[in-house]
Amino acid sequence: MKNLFITLLTVILLTSISFPQQMKEKGMKNREKLEQLEKIKLIEALDLDEETSIRFFARRNDSKKEIQELEIKAEDIISELEKSFNSENKNQSENQKQLISEMLKTRESIELKRNQFIDSLNDILSVDQIGKLIVFEKKFRDEIRQVLFDKKRH
Repeated sequence: MKNLFITLLTVILLTSISFPQQMKEKGMKNREKLEQLEKIKLIEALDLDEETSIRFFARRNDSKKEIQELEIKAEDIISELEKSFNSENKNQSENQKQLISEMLKTRESIELKRNQFIDSLNDILSVDQIGKLIVFEKKFRDEIRQVLFDKKRH
């Protein structure tokens, strides 16, 4: 009986340890599929030929990488700000002011990078295509948000 209990406990522990890893891998696969879908829809929406697609996505990937790095920095700042709420530090208020200022500057940098990316497309895309890109990105984000929201409700 004791061996059965230990075996059962071991199986439960091993399953619970591997489950988060499986979920993380599934999330990565889903993210990759979503990115592929977005690329296909973008190519269609902007009516891009092969050469233009290559140039556009190379520039877009570089921009996304820079923005992602800034997003990670913003998340780190938010974590630090959250930790400061539980701190008994005398300079807590001053530290929070500094973190808030850093956060605002980081958000401004993110928007600046986005604007620079859009401005940089003038040599690749027409004004009409750039406009379609802006509309597409907004609608695509809204659709994804709506799907996720609906999924959580069910």
